[in-house]
Amino acid sequence: MSVIEEIKQKLDIVEIAGQYTNLSKSGKNFKGVCPFHQEKHGSFFVFADQQRWHCFGACSTGGDIFSLVMKKEGLDFTEALKMLASRAGVVLPSPARQREDNKKYSRLHEANDVANEFFYEQLKNSPEAEKARIYINKRGIDANSLATFKLGYSSSSNDALIKHLSERGFSIKEILEAGLAIEVESGIIDRFRNRLMFPITNNDGKTAGFGGRKMDDSQPKYLNSPETPVFDKSSLLYGFSLARGDARKQDVIIIVEGYIDVIISHQNGFKNTVAAMGTAIGEHQLEAIKKVTGNIILAMDADEAGEKAMLRLVDYENTLKNEIKVALIPPGLDPDEVISRSSEEWQQLLDGAEPLLDFSFSVASRDLDLDSAAGKSRLAEILLPNIAQIQNPVRQAHYLQKLSSMIKVDEQRLESSIKKLGERKRQGKYAPSVSIKSNEDKLFSNPREEFCLALLIQYPELWENAHGLKQEYFANSENTEIFSALRTNNGPETARELLDGATLEYYNQLATRTLSSRNLENKLKEIILLLKESYLRRLLQNQEAILASMDLTEEERTALVKQGFDVNQELREVFYEKSRSLDRIKGESATNGSK
Repeated sequence: MSVIEEIKQKLDIVEIAGQYTNLSKSGKNFKGVCPFHQEKHGSFFVFADQQRWHCFGACSTGGDIFSLVMKKEGLDFTEALKMLASRAGVVLPSPARQREDNKKYSRLHEANDVANEFFYEQLKNSPEAEKARIYINKRGIDANSLATFKLGYSSSSNDALIKHLSERGFSIKEILEAGLAIEVESGIIDRFRNRLMFPITNNDGKTAGFGGRKMDDSQPKYLNSPETPVFDKSSLLYGFSLARGDARKQDVIIIVEGYIDVIISHQNGFKNTVAAMGTAIGEHQLEAIKKVTGNIILAMDADEAGEKAMLRLVDYENTLKNEIKVALIPPGLDPDEVISRSSEEWQQLLDGAEPLLDFSFSVASRDLDLDSAAGKSRLAEILLPNIAQIQNPVRQAHYLQKLSSMIKVDEQRLESSIKKLGERKRQGKYAPSVSIKSNEDKLFSNPREEFCLALLIQYPELWENAHGLKQEYFANSENTEIFSALRTNNGPETARELLDGATLEYYNQLATRTLSSRNLENKLKEIILLLKESYLRRLLQNQEAILASMDLTEEERTALVKQGFDVNQELREVFYEKSRSLDRIKGESATNGSK
């Protein structure tokens, strides 16, 4: 959650607006004399459920808590942000610190990129890397995959990489902070020595860290980069930047456990495959996947660790709003071994993937005696918390019926147990095995506005197609601020330099958001239409809420009805444009299908 959203959550617009004008209840809303112009009758309304305000009098404008303070106090967005942050008790990031961090992150990525090139050249040309080349051939990795995944080799020397990076201008401090060297009693040495190197990129394809497999008898077998400002294993998926396009196209992503599983999968045409770099799949990884597809197939090793990882993901199905499926791998085999043996067999395993909850039933009941009371009780104890987490009532009923059938206990008794679990959870006596991020974090965000801004930031050439986009279409003040900066300064780079603190932090989030590069112009046209539609619908919704009020003058009521007619006419024009856009898309699909 950004600090801007945190401020909005902690402050109530009704309380803030009440400092500028006397508010009285009007239905579920609040009404008062407008604090921005002289009037006898109150035309200023505050909508508590939306945390927004609107003046239907001379101002004929509205907004959120930030725009209210900006307009009343004569402040710009940054000043209003500081004022409200102080009131909410929220600490704002320093703009100087933000820029300093961005510069540091860039240097650490650059150091890892240079190290990646160095390891890659060592693998191709160093005589010492022969054992790594033999291992690669043995595992069936071809030259194209080697180049695509930029595999490398770290020599057994204590300082080969340190010397190379130092010659390229990196300080020892930067090399240490990037996780490429370690301090020992004798001094500073390379972290990775005599290992086959797997570069790990972030979602944008920048090298964030490495995994290294030993080529001798040293331990551990696999050594990863440590946690650094740019490397967080819980947030990264191996191969994601390469798999993203195919995963979106096929609308499914396959998650395996190992680096080589991913490489062999891509090499054999399964390019929508990533690895979790361990058995735990976390919330941040799922958030990245959600932007690409809601469909996941888990194909981890069929051992105890893999099974536990799968079961931990049951709670995440609610986040995805979709079933996670499990491909059952033959015992004793890794995914890369199955694929190398037969791509057709691997495809059949994926096609036959079963829902994760069905798999959890099989795993949980495997070693239990379901003819005994103890076995039945234990199975219910294991599975009921998972079933209780299911938000879809039909799916929950299905799995209750399945459990009831397996342990031969009446469904009503099981439903009663689920209700008790809910009571314990509300009282703080029960917590699910996996913590799910609350949707409240996104209460004040606006995905459409954010998507539009991310398009304009990441693809500046689209500005010539944005002439129909107006500032008032943005409901959130932070989005209005970003849009204004972009429009005024003719592009993202100049705008970035003028932003401050939390706004810069928010801007950077938009700039690094994962976007597809297909049909950009059409996407921008469509999102502008949707923003305009949302803006007009907000106006209508607010007008209807005010018309329902009993304390309007006839003049005010007539003015609102006329405004409603005008807005409805604009909405009809939007609907017409949307239908034309839909017809165009259908036409293009038909043309492409006939080629």
